[in-house]
Amino acid sequence: MEFDLALISMPVYTQKTPSLYLASLATYLKERQHQVVSYDFGIQFFQEELKKIKIKNPLIDQLNLSPYPLWGASNWLNFDNILNPQIGQFIIKSLCPVCSELYQPIFNEFKDQLSPTKKYLDARVKELANLDTPVYGFSLLLGNAMASLYIIKKIKEIKPEATIIVGGPEVSPFYRASFYSQLDYIDFVVYHTEGEIPLERILSHLKGLLPKEAIPGIYHKTQKSIYKTDPPLLLDLNQASIPNFELVQTGYKMDFFKIVNVIISKGCMYNCTFCNESLIWGSYRPKSAKRIFKELKYYVENHGISQFELGDNSFTSSPSLQKALERISNEGIQISWGGNSRLNELNNKKLTTLKQKGLTHCDIGIESASPEVLHLMGKTIDPSRAGELLKICHQNQIKTNLYFIVGFPGETFQEFQKTVEFVEKNLTHIDSFLTSVFSLSAGTPIFHSNLLIPIQLGPNSINAFTYKTTDGVTHKEREERFLRMHDIKNSLDS
Repeated sequence: MEFDLALISMPVYTQKTPSLYLASLATYLKERQHQVVSYDFGIQFFQEELKKIKIKNPLIDQLNLSPYPLWGASNWLNFDNILNPQIGQFIIKSLCPVCSELYQPIFNEFKDQLSPTKKYLDARVKELANLDTPVYGFSLLLGNAMASLYIIKKIKEIKPEATIIVGGPEVSPFYRASFYSQLDYIDFVVYHTEGEIPLERILSHLKGLLPKEAIPGIYHKTQKSIYKTDPPLLLDLNQASIPNFELVQTGYKMDFFKIVNVIISKGCMYNCTFCNESLIWGSYRPKSAKRIFKELKYYVENHGISQFELGDNSFTSSPSLQKALERISNEGIQISWGGNSRLNELNNKKLTTLKQKGLTHCDIGIESASPEVLHLMGKTIDPSRAGELLKICHQNQIKTNLYFIVGFPGETFQEFQKTVEFVEKNLTHIDSFLTSVFSLSAGTPIFHSNLLIPIQLGPNSINAFTYKTTDGVTHKEREERFLRMHDIKNSLDS
C-alpha cells in the first residue's frame, strides 16, 4: 500500500504503551484524508532486544540504574560515522556534569557491544526503506536521537529522493532545532510543540498545494540559508480527536496493553527557576471536564483499558479533573490512574476524594527539603507539610514516588542534610524516589542568575552548557551528595 507518510519513534526510555505523540499525529492526519503508517519500535525493543546487551558494571546494581536511558545516552558516543563523538560528549555532559563522568564505564560497555544495536537498527532500515512512501517523519527525544539519525542517514542513502521530517522535544528551539536543521539529510524540522498542523501543511506542500513559506512551525532549507516560519495556531484541546492508539504499530495487539497515556492539559502554570517547560509550552491549557470524561470513557469502552498514566506536569493543577472523575464514577465506570502532582496542590480531603475515584500513585517533585533551596528554585511548596501528606498517601494506599535535585546553586552541605533527614525520617511512607544532579538549561531563570557561571560546551547549535556555582560547591561534592541519596534509596529498596 502506498502511504503519504511514515511516522516513526525509535526506542526511547521504557514504554508500556504506544506513543501518545504518534497516535495523536496519525489520528489528526488520517481525519484529513492522508494515508499514514506509524511505528513505535520502543516497546518491542525494550521487551526483547535490549536484553541481548549485558552490562556488568557494578554501578548498575549499586545505583539501581535502568538500562533504557543509558542505552539511548550511550548512542551519542558510539556512531563516529554519523556524528563526531565529541558533540555527544558535550550533550551528555550538559545533561549531568556528574553522571556523564560516573557512567562513562557503562557507556564504554555499550560501545563494546555495539553489534546487537547495529543489527537491530539495520533491520529497521531495511523494513522502513521497503515501505511504499516518499516521506518519513521521526519523533526525536534525547534518548532516541542518535538511533534515529542512524536510520535516517541509511534511508537517504537507499532512497535519496525521500523527504525526511523530524519533530519532537529534541528539535525545540530551546534544545537543538538549529543543529538538526543544518544536517543535509534532514529536509524539514518541525520545531513547534504541536506538530499536527505543520505536518499536514508539509504534506500539502509536497503535493504542490502550497509553498514552503506557508508551512508554520518549521525550519526549512533553501540553497542559501535556513529559514524559520512563524508558529501555527494552538490546537483546541477540547475539539481535537481522541488519539487512536490502534494506528500505531508496536508489534503487539492493543489487548497486550493494560495502560495508556493521556494528557488532561498542556503547559505549566508555575515558573521554577531550573525548568524550561513554561518556555516550551507557553501558557497553561487544561481540557474541560466533558472532554476528559469522554476520553477516559472511550478507552474503557473501545479498548477495555481502565488504567491511565496522566502525562501532565501536574494533574492536581487541572480545574476539571475532579468533575470528570465524578461523572466517571456516577456512570459506574471503574478506573485507576496516577501521574505527576504538586505538593502545594494536595491536602487530606483532596487525596481521600481522588483515591475514591481511582488514584493509585503520585509522582511528586519535592526537589529539596530545605526552604532556602526551594526559594532559590522558585518552588512555592512548604516542605514541612510533606511528611504529613506522605503519611496520608500511605494510609490511603496511594503509592508515592518523589523527585529530588542535589547540588542546586546555593545548596550548602547543611541544606542538603535537611533533605537527607527528611527522607530518612519518612522512609516508611515513601515507596520510591529518584535523585538527579542539578543540570543547566539555557533560557531558564537560573541561567541568568548570579548563583552560577554558565560554561558553554561545543558549538552554539547544540545548546549545551555546564556550570560553576558561586557558592564554591564542586561537582565532586555534588557526586558525593548524589551517591549519598542512592545509599538511602538502597536501604528503602531492601
